Amino acid sequence: MTDIREAELPGLGKKYQLNLENGEQIAVIIHDDGTRDLYYFAGDDDDPVAAVSLTDQESRQLGSIIGGAFYKPRRLDRLDTAISGLRIEWLKVGARSEIAGKSIGDMGLRKNHGIIVIAVMEDKGGGLKEVVQINPGPGYVFQPGHTIIAAGRGDKMKAFEKMFEGAGS
Repeated sequence: MTDIREAELPGLGKKYQLNLENGEQIAVIIHDDGTRDLYYFAGDDDDPVAAVSLTDQESRQLGSIIGGAFYKPRRLDRLDTAISGLRIEWLKVGARSEIAGKSIGDMGLRKNHGIIVIAVMEDKGGGLKEVVQINPGPGYVFQPGHTIIAAGRGDKMKAFEKMFEGAGS
């Protein structure tokens, strides 16, 4: 498990030091003005091997990338959790998907299909995705190009996935 230490830097900001499992370290200094400095230390070296300074916006974007908001590794395409057979899937709405142009309520996803829509993301081009709606209500209409993050039992998710099939999906 990664060990994280936090220290106040009076008049400057805060320092976070991550002691990684492999013995390396990453230090992050968050300045009061919002900028961040990242330092990478190999092993027990006192001097960083690499350093980078980021603006507040750049830091937030990098944090989103690291957190998985823009890209989901292939091995996580089918995220099966061990909680009572619950599955969470990321499914893309194609132009000819059965659900394109339909609302959550019209389809009765929760009542008729046992599916809960956690969030909907929109492709912004260049591999970037943006959250369009978190926990959308029954009036939310799915559009081609949206990626739906949904949860349900395994058998219910398989049936839901079939609604995404079709030419152009």
